[in-house]
Amino acid sequence: MASRLVRRCTCLLREAARLAPAMSPVGQPRLTRGAPRTLTSSATSPSSHLPGSLSELVERGQVFTPYPERQEVDHLIERATQPEEILALLGGGHCLHQNRAALMVIQLSRLLSEKPKDKALLIKDARFQHLLRLVNSQINAVWHGTLVKLLRSLYALGLPATSKELQSVEQEVRWRMRRLRYKHLAFLAESSATYMQEQGSQELLAELLVHLERRWTEIDDGRTVVAMMVKIGHLSQSLMNRLEDKHVLDRAQSIALPHLCNMLLAFARVNFRPEREDQFFSLVHEKLGSQLAGLEPALQVDVVWSLCVLQQAREAELQAVLRPELHGQFLGDKSPKDQSTFQKLLHINATAQLEHPEYTGPHLPSSALVPRPSALDKKVTPLQKELQETLKGLLGSANKGSFLVATRYGWILDAEVLLDADSQLLPLRDFVAPHLAQPSGSQPLPAGAKRLAFLCWEFPNFNSRSKDLLGRFVLARRHLLAAGFLLVDVPYYEWLELKSEWQKSAYLKDKMRKAVAEELAK
Repeated sequence: MASRLVRRCTCLLREAARLAPAMSPVGQPRLTRGAPRTLTSSATSPSSHLPGSLSELVERGQVFTPYPERQEVDHLIERATQPEEILALLGGGHCLHQNRAALMVIQLSRLLSEKPKDKALLIKDARFQHLLRLVNSQINAVWHGTLVKLLRSLYALGLPATSKELQSVEQEVRWRMRRLRYKHLAFLAESSATYMQEQGSQELLAELLVHLERRWTEIDDGRTVVAMMVKIGHLSQSLMNRLEDKHVLDRAQSIALPHLCNMLLAFARVNFRPEREDQFFSLVHEKLGSQLAGLEPALQVDVVWSLCVLQQAREAELQAVLRPELHGQFLGDKSPKDQSTFQKLLHINATAQLEHPEYTGPHLPSSALVPRPSALDKKVTPLQKELQETLKGLLGSANKGSFLVATRYGWILDAEVLLDADSQLLPLRDFVAPHLAQPSGSQPLPAGAKRLAFLCWEFPNFNSRSKDLLGRFVLARRHLLAAGFLLVDVPYYEWLELKSEWQKSAYLKDKMRKAVAEELAK
């Protein structure tokens, strides 16, 4: 901190010295024709009004010198195609002052964007460590736009959170936050918010959100509105509301369809509905009517899935993505992205079956509804494991419950039990199970029987700093309720309060009783 302050003062004094000819030489008396003035506060003192005074420099924040003329080294940095070309500049006798060292780091990040192994080697390279120290020594002279790109680059290169140089850049950004233009703040939010969460830079992220919310009126283009909603809307409900006030509906007329699609995805992620919901979605349907088929197949699925989450999907839109010509592209075991798209197709198919009784087809083929082996490959979380152990103790018999049940709707139940009309446990596997893709059991359900689905809700399933589920999981609850389940929600923040096995057992019993009581009260 002390060294940072010294560098700032040095920079101020250097700038003051450069402007010194505009002022009287230090130590020489200055003759004035007017009567002498008494000494007052700095706000009204004569020196504060001098065009080149130090106080004016501080007030205006002019602590940075202009960019120097472009030299050969600038072209070498821009044209580099290999990291070695950048690192070689350190020993080439080039003048690497002001922004150049920072620009070298930014260029290294670009060159290694798709090479994680090379990033790890670079961080250990002595020349790169020297470059970081050089950047750190000049950090107060780096221009705003370069500074925010530098921070993004350090995150992307994978510097550890304990890195002195990373912490220095983060602190510099925090100091300059008020002076950064909104486009710089938006760039940080769009490019670095996820890194800040992963790196544990919560204070910086919190300050960024505060400034974005306070200065939201400075947004002057639709793209920024969309980008902010997509990247950080889920982190701040108040910011999301502010972004909507930037009259979303009014801008939607001029927003290109790809940006409008991104806006829908952002809304669906956090289950957000604009204030003028009917007008907004009427416009969305109008634009999609003639242009949906022209989008990339995966984007078509994303858009219709988002409309399903927001309960706005129309029959024609469901038909557009459930037709064999489109969904056939995602049926095979392909890339993780294709598997994710197919998972959304299962949700769309479930929406058509469970929430649109008038829908006549097409649907996904029955063979596509059989859960893939990869659906249950995920590692069991501590919450899921404890739930299973506690529930097994309550059931007393293995045939009275099932765990990690993959349904035909694309959702996985953490546990399932079946109760008769008197709330007594029934042997689950003896009875028909229409929610499974493959037949199970042959007996019809007794009159008054109730299926209970247990759903564990982990921290990432919720909107940031709230107890509101993300849109994806709101859709899951709707589908399972429509399929006839009674839901037993087990959120992490309630489970963490339970310390003993007795408390956990009592908690689940109480949850089951409440689910049944609410159903009987309808």
